[in-house]
Amino acid sequence: MSQKKVDLETYKDEYRYSKYINRFTRGIFFLLGDSVSLLLASIIAFLTLSPFSGAERPFPILHTSIITASIIVGLTAFRMYKATWRYVSLRDLVRIICGITIGGLGSLGIASAFFTIGNFEIAFTVLVAITAILFIGGFRISKRMYFELVDSPKKETKYTVIFGGKSEGEQILRDIIKNEQWNFSVHAIFDDRVMSGLSLHGVKILGGKDEMIEYIKKNPVEQLIVAFPEYPKKNLKGIIDQIKEFKPDLIIKILPSFHSLTDDPVGFEHIRDISIEDVLGREPVKIDMDTIKASIDGKTVMVTGGGGSIGSELVRQCANLRPSMLIALDVDETELFHIENEFKGRETEVIPCVASVADYQKMNQLLARYKPQVIFHAAAYKHVPMMESFPEEAIKVNVGGTQTIASLACKHQVEKFIMVSTDKAVNPTNVMGATKRVAEEICMAYNENFTTKFVSVRFGNVLGSRGSVVPLFIEQIKRGGPITVTDPEMKRYFMTIPEAVLLVMQAGSMGSGGEVFVLDMGEPVKIMDMAKDLIRLHNLEPDKDIEIEISGLRPGEKLYEELLNAEEGVMDTEHKEIFKAICSRQFTHEELEEKIDEIFDLFIEEGNENSIRRLLKSIVPTYSYKDVRKTNGKITGSKQILVD
Repeated sequence: MSQKKVDLETYKDEYRYSKYINRFTRGIFFLLGDSVSLLLASIIAFLTLSPFSGAERPFPILHTSIITASIIVGLTAFRMYKATWRYVSLRDLVRIICGITIGGLGSLGIASAFFTIGNFEIAFTVLVAITAILFIGGFRISKRMYFELVDSPKKETKYTVIFGGKSEGEQILRDIIKNEQWNFSVHAIFDDRVMSGLSLHGVKILGGKDEMIEYIKKNPVEQLIVAFPEYPKKNLKGIIDQIKEFKPDLIIKILPSFHSLTDDPVGFEHIRDISIEDVLGREPVKIDMDTIKASIDGKTVMVTGGGGSIGSELVRQCANLRPSMLIALDVDETELFHIENEFKGRETEVIPCVASVADYQKMNQLLARYKPQVIFHAAAYKHVPMMESFPEEAIKVNVGGTQTIASLACKHQVEKFIMVSTDKAVNPTNVMGATKRVAEEICMAYNENFTTKFVSVRFGNVLGSRGSVVPLFIEQIKRGGPITVTDPEMKRYFMTIPEAVLLVMQAGSMGSGGEVFVLDMGEPVKIMDMAKDLIRLHNLEPDKDIEIEISGLRPGEKLYEELLNAEEGVMDTEHKEIFKAICSRQFTHEELEEKIDEIFDLFIEEGNENSIRRLLKSIVPTYSYKDVRKTNGKITGSKQILVD
C-alpha cells in the first residue's frame, strides 16, 4: 500500500474517532446539564410544596432519582442527546416537552411499584416536570439566544414598509420575521381595509395609501413591498408615480396576482421586483376555466410556434388542463429544448417537434403520427421592419404555412384549429399585417368547406414577449441609454402574456367555426409614457439619468393600431372581453387559393418585391404599402401606394 493511501486511511480513522468523541462528549455535557436542571427543579418543587403538606417531610431522594432517570430516558427516546446546541429549533423544544411529559408519567408508574404514592408525590412529580421544562428548555436554547441577541453580527437591514395588511401582508411579514437571512426591518404597514392603530406581529398599521405616501416622504424608507394582489393597476401606478417624484431610488417589490402563483402558501419567495406589467395593461380578466378545460382535457393538442412567447405560454396553460398528449412544434430547436427541459418530470409530457409549418411533407407526417384533435397555430413571422425587408419570407410562413397546416388539419380531421392573429391585420400598412389578414381569410375559407372548425383570435401587443418593445427598452436602460422612441404620439394596446393566452383559449373554446374574435385590449398606452415608467421603475429619472430620443417611424409602422377594419362591426359574446368581428369575405375558397398560388409563382419566378406587394394588396384591399428600393437587403427609398 502506498504512503498516500496509508495517510488517507489514517486521516479517515482520526476523523471517525474525533467525530465519535465529539458526539460522546456532547451527550455527556447535555446529560450533566439536564441532571443539574432536574435536581434544581426537584428542590424548587419540594420547597414550594412543603408548606402545604401539613407535616414535615424529608426530601424525597428516591422519588427524585426515579423522576430524573425516567425523564432522561424520555429525552433519550426523543433523541435530545444528539441535537445541536447552537441551532435548537421550536421542533426541538416540542420534543423536550414530550420527553419530559412521558418521563414524568413513567416515573409515577415506576414509583407506585416500589412504594405507595399519594397526592404529595403526584403534585411533586407534576411540579418537577413543569419546572424541568423551563430549566432544560432554557438550558438548551441558551446558546442560540446568546449568539442571536448578544454576539450576533449587526447586519444592515433595509427600512421597509408593507402596503397590504390582510392575509398576504401578514404571511409575508411573518416570513420576514421568521427567516433571519432576510435583511429587512419592517417598520409600518398600510392598508385602507384594516383599522389604523392595530398591530400585526408587533408592527403597527398606520393608515391607508395617503398616510403611506406621507410616511415615506418623512421617513428614511428604503423599500416598499406591495402585498395587495387585487389592487387596481391604475391606482398602483398613481401611487408609484407620486412616490418616485420625491424618492426615485425607493426599491419597490410586489406580490403578483394569485393567478400567477402556485397553490403553496404565500411567502417571501413569491415577492419580486415590480415590473411594467404591474402598472400597465388591463386589469386581470375573468376566465371560465371549466369551459377551457372541457375543450382540452383528454385531447391531443398541438401548438405550432411552441417555442415563442405566445406559443410557449399556450403549452404551459394547456399542460395544466391534462391533455392526453401535448405537441410543441417550432423551427427553433433551442427554444424547444428549453420547453422540453421545463416539463421534465411533470405529469404532462411535452413532445417537441422541430419542423416548419411551411414544410407540407413533414407536417403531413406529424399530423398522421400524432393525430391532434386541437391545433393552436401561433407560428408566424411577426417582426414588422424585418418582414418589410424580406416580404417573401412572411408570405412563405404566414400565408403558405397557414395554408399548409390548415389543409392538413382538414385532411386529418382535426376537430378545432385556433389561429393567433394580430391587430396589425387591420388596415395593414406592412407585409406582416397583410399576410396575417390573408391567414384569417384562409381560416374562414377552409371553415366553409370542411368539418374542421377554424377560429381566429386577434389581439394587440403583449408585454414581455420577445418582439415587444419592453425588452428593448430595458436593454437600453442597462446600457445607460438613450431609449429610442419612434414617435412621441405612438400608442399601442398591451396585455400580459398569460392573460392574452387564456383569452385566446377562451375564445377558441367558444368558437363554433368561422369566427374572427377580437380581444378587448383596454385603453391604448403611449409608448413615450411606457418608456418613462420603465426608467422610473429602474430607480432612475427620465431625461436626467436616461435620455429619450425620437428615432422616427420604421418601415411598415403606424402610430395607432386598430382591432377592427373600418367597414367591420362587432357582436357581443357571452364573455365581456371577447367580441366577434363581422368580417366581409372577398373570395371563395377556390379563388383565394388561386390568388395565393399566383403570389408564390411570382416570387419563385421573378422575386420582385413590389409586384408581390401589389398582388398581396389584391387579396387585402385595405393594405397600403410603399414601393421600395433596397441596397444590401436594406430599404433605401419608398413611394406611398394608397388604399383603393
